[in-house]
Amino acid sequence: MIPVDAALDIVLKHTPSLGAEEVPLTEALGRVLAEDVSTDSDLPPFDRSAMDGYAVRAADVAQAPVVLDVAGQIRAGQWPDQPLPPGQAVQVMTGAPVPAGATAVQPVEKTRAIDGGRRVEILEPVPTGAHIARQGAEGHAGDEVLARGSVLDPASVAVLAAVGKGKVLVGRRPTVSVLVTGDELVDVWDAPTRGRIRNSNGYALMAQARWAGADARSLGVVPDQAPLIAQAVREGFASDVLVISGGVSEGAFDLVEEVLTRFDVGLLFTKVAIKPGAPLVFGRRGDKLIFGLPGNPVSAQVTFDLFARAALLRMQGAHVVTRPRVEVELLESVTNRSGRRNHLPARVRFEGGRLVASPLRSVGSADVVAHARANALVVLESERLRAEAGEKAPALLLGNFLERDGLA
Repeated sequence: MIPVDAALDIVLKHTPSLGAEEVPLTEALGRVLAEDVSTDSDLPPFDRSAMDGYAVRAADVAQAPVVLDVAGQIRAGQWPDQPLPPGQAVQVMTGAPVPAGATAVQPVEKTRAIDGGRRVEILEPVPTGAHIARQGAEGHAGDEVLARGSVLDPASVAVLAAVGKGKVLVGRRPTVSVLVTGDELVDVWDAPTRGRIRNSNGYALMAQARWAGADARSLGVVPDQAPLIAQAVREGFASDVLVISGGVSEGAFDLVEEVLTRFDVGLLFTKVAIKPGAPLVFGRRGDKLIFGLPGNPVSAQVTFDLFARAALLRMQGAHVVTRPRVEVELLESVTNRSGRRNHLPARVRFEGGRLVASPLRSVGSADVVAHARANALVVLESERLRAEAGEKAPALLLGNFLERDGLA
């Protein structure tokens, strides 16, 4: 049984890069950027009004209120054909170029039009530079605006559009096959008979793979029979990553390790000092990665999140492959008698300027409801048997942190 950090190091050491591909900007959201991006021009490319109002010389309105003649109007998309004369104003719209000579923009709310708009009363002084976005304030031509290895979010897509990147180089999506084993499993559409349960792992792991940017396909559910598992495993090797749920412990019907060795999979570890999820298999067959996850649903989801997700992101070239780790104050005591690094479901939120965690009551590694309610995992190291209310502990923020009592 190896430590969690050592296991993750092994996974990342054996994770190959899948290279890059060019995609249209409309398909770039959620992809990992595979090139450094520079702006092709100054941003903004000209002095731009940040408000609807009047471009003025700040010195002309220092003794406001003052009335100025209006020399014209500049709309967004127009270019001023002459500089601003001293003692006058020009009406400008948000995003419009500011004429040469103007040193500030007074918002329309602090003005009053006179004589049908031919003159304007500036009601208050305005400081030099106010409400003008200066040329190059956001970046000069040639400046790097996005770095490779980052996951593209909507704000990044906006930057790519602003610098004219209609196509962008991104990491290739990994392909993932998900195989679930177990005699007790029925599909979501079926009513389980006595002793059987619905297959939640297949759907959860497919969703996690896709959430990590992979193209995922299901190999379905196979019974605990070596020939049937072997047939599905052979099919799974067509993908970059094969994820198997169940059959990795030491029971009489845990057959996954035996099947993998038949295919000359090099097993790099088979147990990790983690709770939930100690039975955890990781191996490599050529350039294919194989993860054998526990059958208990929470164990499968947690180990996928910590290990398989990291590999999928690294394959795409992401620089950050682990969940954010923060320090929280516990609102209730928690215990850890497992002798392993324990990951406990919790709700983390800001309260009184500090991050606090409310541990969630769980009945074990099959409690998918408690795990679904969590937005973080409080981490207790193997040697920390108990943490009292008011003490600090690290927590891993899950992907739904902001939506589930995160910063609210």
